Amino acid sequence: MTQLVEAAPAEDAHPREPARVRDRGRFSAPLLTCLLVAVLAQVPVLRPGWFYFVDDAATQVLPMWFHLGQQVRSGIWPPVLDPNLLMGGNLAAETLFGIWNPVNALVWVGVSLSSDVGVAGIVVRTVALVAIALGGYLVSREYGAARWSASALATALPLTGSLLHFDAAKWPAALLAFVWVPFVWLAARRMVRGRTNAFWVFLLGALAVTAGNPYGLLGVCVVLAALLVECGLQRWWRAAGRLLVVSVAIGAVVPLVYLPLVRSAHMTWRSTSGGVGNTGKLAPHLDDLINLSAPAYVPAIPAVTVPAVYFCWFAVPLAFWCDWSVLRRRFRELAGPVVIALVYLLVALGPSEVWMFRWPLRVVHYGYLAVAVLLAVVLTAGLRRDRLRLRATGTAAFLLLSVYFTADRTPDLVTLGRAVPAAVLVGGLVAAGVALHRKRGNRALLAVLQVGTALTFCLQCLWFVGNGPNVQYHFPSSPGQLTAAYAGRYEGRVLQIADSRINTPGPGEESREMWRDLVVGNGFLLSDVDSVGSYTGIGFSRLSDALCLRYEGTACPGAYDALWRPPRGAHVQLADLLLLDTVVVQHKLIPQPVVPQGWHLAERNARISVLRRDQPIATGTGYLSSASPGARVLSDVARGPRDEELVLHRDGGAQRLVFAKTAWPGYTATWNGTALPAHAGPAGLLEVVLPPGPPGEGKVELSWTPPSLRLGLAAAAGGALLAAGTGIQQVRARRREEPR
Repeated sequence: MTQLVEAAPAEDAHPREPARVRDRGRFSAPLLTCLLVAVLAQVPVLRPGWFYFVDDAATQVLPMWFHLGQQVRSGIWPPVLDPNLLMGGNLAAETLFGIWNPVNALVWVGVSLSSDVGVAGIVVRTVALVAIALGGYLVSREYGAARWSASALATALPLTGSLLHFDAAKWPAALLAFVWVPFVWLAARRMVRGRTNAFWVFLLGALAVTAGNPYGLLGVCVVLAALLVECGLQRWWRAAGRLLVVSVAIGAVVPLVYLPLVRSAHMTWRSTSGGVGNTGKLAPHLDDLINLSAPAYVPAIPAVTVPAVYFCWFAVPLAFWCDWSVLRRRFRELAGPVVIALVYLLVALGPSEVWMFRWPLRVVHYGYLAVAVLLAVVLTAGLRRDRLRLRATGTAAFLLLSVYFTADRTPDLVTLGRAVPAAVLVGGLVAAGVALHRKRGNRALLAVLQVGTALTFCLQCLWFVGNGPNVQYHFPSSPGQLTAAYAGRYEGRVLQIADSRINTPGPGEESREMWRDLVVGNGFLLSDVDSVGSYTGIGFSRLSDALCLRYEGTACPGAYDALWRPPRGAHVQLADLLLLDTVVVQHKLIPQPVVPQGWHLAERNARISVLRRDQPIATGTGYLSSASPGARVLSDVARGPRDEELVLHRDGGAQRLVFAKTAWPGYTATWNGTALPAHAGPAGLLEVVLPPGPPGEGKVELSWTPPSLRLGLAAAAGGALLAAGTGIQQVRARRREEPR
């Protein structure tokens, strides 16, 4: 007969335990878990300090959060459009920043109030990682895991390789989307069991969808589908019906978030027409995932130099000591996490690009969430002590194989010097955990698991943080410092023509000082510089072709010549159409830029030349940059980022008006109330055509609305009403079932 070590109910459910202790444990266990995660989240900052200010976080997300926070504080929410950013200005279609999510707006405001966005970014990451730990803990408890096992897995979950080194460090917008998934899962399952109202499930699901990241949306879909399977296996048909209705209600929010991208995609680089590709970029293999408990293992993925598939140190080594029969006994009620884990395993091992989903490494931690729940439930049953030699042999074999696979990936002494100590540490921790569990029970095992998680994580930070790919940018995270560096230098509307690798690490001090003249991506948003270059994931093809703008806001050498000639369909040069006042040219691309007529050389140093217009273009606060000779502009006023009003006197002929903003779908124009054609003109800039008519003075009103906005709002409102009706019906049904 199989013997178990303390396989009885967990200590927090012991019948002789006083209620007062149970209540204290109810709050103290998750609180201590969250505090431990908050402390460990600071360890990467110790080496080096810029861990959370790298890659897209530094060049795209944090500066944009700062900018969006300023807009919200000035009364603009949701910030669907910023015409000053040209290609990166269609925030509704970009979806990345989750403009419809009120929690995101609070994050932006908090970042904008900070004197250092890098520090603000650390705070945001810490709160997000703590929230993920709390969500993982609560979901594990929902499935019957003991507090100690739920705490151990919840602590390890936010520190997984794909989550920490990619979402937390590089892509914090994706991190904010993942935060909502465990809470949607928790609320939906509690609703299935009749303990949570359906409307709260909808609210959390809507927050996950409006976070703007498609992987968060995919996570919600997988979780809800898995719970439907769980309901079916347990024949909870009424609960399944309610869950299906709520799922439809959550799905009704999707058009609001993603229809603007679908309707605008034909003008961008990003295609939404589908398709499958397999370039292998950021795509793990099955043998990588087998090493999920090897702290020093670096997967064989090009350009990845960190333990990107790491989950937690005890998942596999301690698995040999677990009683896995609990999964067989409770298969129906545990079907949800099993389905989620299997789905994400298939997605992680699938093609590297499917529709708008790419880089399967980005979904690994979604699968680890389900694995954490299952492992917490299994650990709750206690550790086995039969067949000690066989179980110890299994653990030892895994540790030896982890050393082999780790060294095989990068066969050098440095890697071996990491793999062996890591295996010895994990082996010692497993031995200590098993021994202490036999003598002192679950609390002793919990202490070993938590200490082991902290030790292995600190070792990983020592070995890998700061030694990854060259993704650090040296420009400061202080808006005040950047503003002071460019004060009085870059005036008016600015275009930067520079190499895309500016501000990246290089030999000598020169690369670290580059930011004093050049900033990549959205970096200028941290200063007072009105730069037309911005980081964008979708682009605007016609403007990009005319000016060879890249996704990170830089331009190629050919852009300089393109500025001083009229684009196709225009009679004025492109620099005038863009209303440029200052052009910054990197000498690495153009050593001696020729100064055109009407401009002068305002500054020149070893890195750059700064050209400034002799006389600023004054067209009011609006964006009109070119008008036909028969049109005389009397006033041009922009009433916010979406609306503009012109008063002009025209002769009787047709007139063309060109505006210095990209012609995203959604623009409408009127002349004295009569609709006018508004379309993409020269270089993709917005063009409005006035047909021949009687001469005289009139008003042109220009406005922009995200495509399908009314449909999206109506669908979201319908989903909210559907969820509210389901919640009301749920309350009435519960009252009818209560005994009188």
